[in-house]
Amino acid sequence: MVRIEEIPVEAIVVPEKRARATFTPEQDAELEASIRTHGFTVPILVSPLPDGKYSLIDGEHRLQIARKLGIPKVPAVITEGDEKKLTLLNILANTARGSQNPMDVAEMLAKAHQAGATEDELAAATGHTRDWVHFYLMLIQLPDTYKAKLRTGELKVGHIREALRLPNPLEVDSALQSTLIHKWTVEELRFYVDRRLQDVKAIYKEGLPEELPPPPTPEQAAEIVEYRTCMACNRKYPKEHMSLPMICDECRTFLEYFASQFGDTKQAMETLYKAYTFYTDAIKTTTNQPTPQTPQPTQPVTPTQPTQPTVPTSTTQPTEIDTETLALARKLKALKEAGIL
Repeated sequence: MVRIEEIPVEAIVVPEKRARATFTPEQDAELEASIRTHGFTVPILVSPLPDGKYSLIDGEHRLQIARKLGIPKVPAVITEGDEKKLTLLNILANTARGSQNPMDVAEMLAKAHQAGATEDELAAATGHTRDWVHFYLMLIQLPDTYKAKLRTGELKVGHIREALRLPNPLEVDSALQSTLIHKWTVEELRFYVDRRLQDVKAIYKEGLPEELPPPPTPEQAAEIVEYRTCMACNRKYPKEHMSLPMICDECRTFLEYFASQFGDTKQAMETLYKAYTFYTDAIKTTTNQPTPQTPQPTQPVTPTQPTQPTVPTSTTQPTEIDTETLALARKLKALKEAGIL
């Protein structure tokens, strides 16, 4: 049975635990201006209590403004039903607009679930999937610390989703602690979890350990998130110095300069590869040459003949090399000696 009546504001009880939509200060100001000018155009929703009062189902913001403006009575839709029905109405009304405190929603979903609502019914009432409902019901099992952080917004539901991908509670707790300490976004925590899962997978590849090593400390976790490995030089750099996800600024600058000298990127890379191959072959040949058992006499050089630079020979077929590539090979040698390559 449903009826609409004007009921006293003082007779309305707001349950402590209920789903609540959250509005911005601007939205609250607009709602107050609308009620002040036009009155209540949308009734609140309540259910009768045995003592003659009414339990609020929907309309908490409108009720607060009515009290602020001194309005004695407000229009209300009065509906009766069991706890399951009334809880579903509260969830449906408050998740359909605004933003919600995730723990309020989780607690009301759990209340309706305990009252007999199935996960499929809750999914239909909220307009979400069954998996979404199941995940929110799991939030009730979180430690109180993390529930409080979800209420204040220091943790997002996305943080919990990402952390729960880790293999055990110790890893999950470590990841969430690092998230709070470093104020990671959901994307930063996702990167950390991806890297940590790679580490754990590598550990298991070596055989089933009796126990996993302890998770990274917050300091070590910060380094995982803040640094990237350059695919060109294999060095670690702060992520803000990476021009692309896998190339550091120095390697990018070197490659851009090198390409600019040729005008054609393909030709530049072919020449670089040719010069580097020539240089490494020369190094290998020099290293692998047998040491002569006895000194060999050297031929005197005629003063009128300029001495030509010698290039280490190889027992394999010699590489054809032009002057430009040879010059580049010498530069590569200098870079190698400087420790850059």
